[in-house]
Amino acid sequence: MATQVLGQKLNRDDILLALREYGIYFALAILVIAFSIASDRFATLSNLVLVLLQVSVTGIISIGMLFVILSAGIDLSVGSTLAVAGMISGVYAHADATTYNILMALLIPIVIGLICGLFNGSLVAWAKVPALIVTLGTLYAYRGFVVWYRVNPIYDLKPWYRIIGQSSIGPIPIPIIVFFTVAILAAIILNLTRFGRYVYAIGGNEAAARAAGINVGQVKLGVYTISGLLCGLAGLVFTSRLGAAQAISGQGYELIAIASVVVGGASLFGGRGTVGKTIVGALIIQVLSNGLVMLNVPSPIQQIIIGMIIIGAVGLDNLLRKNP
Repeated sequence: MATQVLGQKLNRDDILLALREYGIYFALAILVIAFSIASDRFATLSNLVLVLLQVSVTGIISIGMLFVILSAGIDLSVGSTLAVAGMISGVYAHADATTYNILMALLIPIVIGLICGLFNGSLVAWAKVPALIVTLGTLYAYRGFVVWYRVNPIYDLKPWYRIIGQSSIGPIPIPIIVFFTVAILAAIILNLTRFGRYVYAIGGNEAAARAAGINVGQVKLGVYTISGLLCGLAGLVFTSRLGAAQAISGQGYELIAIASVVVGGASLFGGRGTVGKTIVGALIIQVLSNGLVMLNVPSPIQQIIIGMIIIGAVGLDNLLRKNP
């Protein structure tokens, strides 16, 4: 009898382990197969490239969000940061192609993202304001600033600027190259550096990390800075690809980024998650969105589905946490 009970427990543990390690890949495969059957336009090379192009921007933001969530934080300001970075970049990209304007158009979004991330991180790390409150506030503050700065869109950005978002190196579009370059660098930082180990340690047990001598405030400042910097980079890629700068850019991207990270298996309580699975999570969200559009599912229904997926992913995370 005891042997039978032990066998049932082992079988249950094996199922939970398989869900944790491989469930996300099965989910992506099932989605791809289902949409391929439902629409003959889905499983085409052009649509695959389109999905990767669409996920390049949200994927870059999601990687930044991963750093924050691994430290048991949250960043709700990512979409607004993207909008500020893209709008100010667009001002210079619309001007004459002088050396100064080119440098400013390419560098200013990165700098702005860095500043926004530093501001968030300073309030969280040093002022001890809860991350949810800080980034909810800056979500509105940054969006209000960009609307005040320039509410009207800037169209007809210069051809040299659109190269980043609309050109390719060989057969591969530049935004996809940028996305995977960011992913590789992020994986190196998280897996092979002391900073990466500290991020996991703080998310796993902040009190223990502090007792071990880790400068918790400094690491938290770092993760929010990385998130902001990647939002600035995403703003550059997004604005270049769109060929226009808009104050409404990035609306709702914070939810997409959180969904990508959580669906990718990261814990909202910190300490668990990987870059690779975050990419798969971002692909799941984008494949779902792309497939639903092809099936003419209304946008509100798409939002409901994605919302339910977030709830389900968090519920699964709670289950796995109770059964490690």
